[in-house]
Amino acid sequence: MGFDHHEPEQRQRLVTAMERASVSPGALWPYYLGIGGSVGELEAEAYLQGMLSIPTLERDLLAMAANELINDLAGPHAPYSEEVLGDSPAE
Repeated sequence: MGFDHHEPEQRQRLVTAMERASVSPGALWPYYLGIGGSVGELEAEAYLQGMLSIPTLERDLLAMAANELINDLAGPHAPYSEEVLGDSPAE
């Protein structure tokens, strides 16, 4: 599967939000799994490093998990795919 052209921006903003809130991939993945995520831990880490593409739904679930973990902290939130798309039509 190839990269959605919005995927790198969504990934980078997720990583930035996690870094600013000191949320590690090791803390994110179990939470993501608990809310219905289906990507394995190694695949999630590879995605966060920009080495693997994952489906939009899984990216949004990672963003949701991160946002719930950092909800009480100041700083950027992890964007959902619709926030990265802007005015561009969905592909």
